[in-house]
Amino acid sequence: MEMGKLNGRYVHDVAVCEVNPVTLEVLGIDEGNHIEVETVHGSIVVRCSVNNDVEPGIAFIPCGPYANAVTGSETGGTGMPHFKGIEAMLFPAPDREILGPRELLDSIIEERM
Repeated sequence: MEMGKLNGRYVHDVAVCEVNPVTLEVLGIDEGNHIEVETVHGSIVVRCSVNNDVEPGIAFIPCGPYANAVTGSETGGTGMPHFKGIEAMLFPAPDREILGPRELLDSIIEERM
């Protein structure tokens, strides 16, 4: 974050979905491939990364604009959105590009208008 949120390194670190290798095998997706993550709140394309600490069937996206794009705005009165327990579907997206933060936010604004 010290380099700025439009920096390529930041995008590399947050435009990622970490999953267990078993989940990747079941889905037929290779590490490093682009995947689409879809929830009832939206969808994004991110890079897939293996993390053995993530339970099979669970996906983790670090906090940032990409996680926010698939998270609802309801806070249940706490002031903080629910980041956990959101059902999502993962799809291979080898021909889709990962949007930069500006393009991602522009697409969300355009979609909601």
